[in-house]
Amino acid sequence: MNIKKVAIIGGGLGGLVLGYELIKEGIQITILEKEKDLGGLVSGFKIDQTNLEKTYHHFFKTDKDLIQLIKEVGLENKIGWYKNTTGVYWNKTMYPFLTAVDLLKFKPLDLISKVRMGFVALMLKYDKNWDKYGKVTADKWMEKAVGRKAYEIVWQPLIKGKFHNHYNKISMAWLWSRIHTRGNSRNEKGEEILGYLDGSFKILIEKIEKIIEEKGGVINLNTEINDLKTLEKDYDLVIDTRPNKDIDYLGAINVVFSSNKSLSPYYWHNINDTDSPFVALIQHTNLIDKSNYSNKHIYYLGAYLPQGHKYFKWSDKKIEKDFLNYLTKIFPKFNQKQVDEVKTFKFKYAQQIVDTDYALKIPPYKISNKLWQLNFAQIYPQDRGMNFAVKEAKKMVKEIIKKN
Repeated sequence: MNIKKVAIIGGGLGGLVLGYELIKEGIQITILEKEKDLGGLVSGFKIDQTNLEKTYHHFFKTDKDLIQLIKEVGLENKIGWYKNTTGVYWNKTMYPFLTAVDLLKFKPLDLISKVRMGFVALMLKYDKNWDKYGKVTADKWMEKAVGRKAYEIVWQPLIKGKFHNHYNKISMAWLWSRIHTRGNSRNEKGEEILGYLDGSFKILIEKIEKIIEEKGGVINLNTEINDLKTLEKDYDLVIDTRPNKDIDYLGAINVVFSSNKSLSPYYWHNINDTDSPFVALIQHTNLIDKSNYSNKHIYYLGAYLPQGHKYFKWSDKKIEKDFLNYLTKIFPKFNQKQVDEVKTFKFKYAQQIVDTDYALKIPPYKISNKLWQLNFAQIYPQDRGMNFAVKEAKKMVKEIIKKN
């Protein structure tokens, strides 16, 4: 292969890092993005004149590739580390649910269930042999490990909220990754520590964009590609970062709003009620101080949904009404008149369905000599996220340079 010119379809974080890494190797790159802005699932918007992500984001101490990239592009001084606080909503009550002490005080479970829950969390934190979990479902493994009661109260609602009618097909390897990653992002006190960039992740997207353009790279927005053959004639290599058509995905909807009202002392809330239209409530300003957002509180209501779900056909206002109506059930003192600004974002491709055969479905990098692909469906068993977008992009560039 003699690669001098590369076209990258898609300007999400993976596509941008591909461009950044390739241009460092002296390869001419062009990024073609169909949307009006870059970032994909990390793309931003303004709420109360302040930058924020359309989908809630943070990173962990274990996200080494992302942290290295942030440092490399000169944004290390923008990294902030914050103590996480988590609540779980069950049977009309919000409970603290992060530390061992929280677990011991969790009234819905008996002592034996609590001990089993704690033991399983510790075991998965230190167990690095994820491969043995690949062919067993999270549904069956977790119920056996923690017991039926703990499973039905804590784990089943979360897996159902994430994967809906696919919940009993999801590989335990995927859940192992979630627990293992979070367990290893704790400090010596057992507190979970999360990272965020001062100014939002928009500053990372803009910095990579600037570096690419300063080094002669081309970024074209509002450019949708339908004809790959023509593109392959004009470039030595085309890398497609769009979702893979052979993989089944769930979509996502985020309702984001600002308010002067603080609803909770927690940052992250797992909504363990399958009647809820959203599975996660994030009070962003319990991680990042509200002084950064005109002294208003920022909230995300997040849902993962089948692509044919009614919400993808509803208007934003109708979705917002449904979500906010349920929020008043969780917090009866909350009044929708206390909402200042509200935005709704829909994503059709937000989460691949990681079943027990997923290891056999992982899309290869190479489709043909002139066409490669990079997308989060290639990430396994780890959950898709910023760190692994960076890691896979860097890994692909090494493969390209090796063959060049």
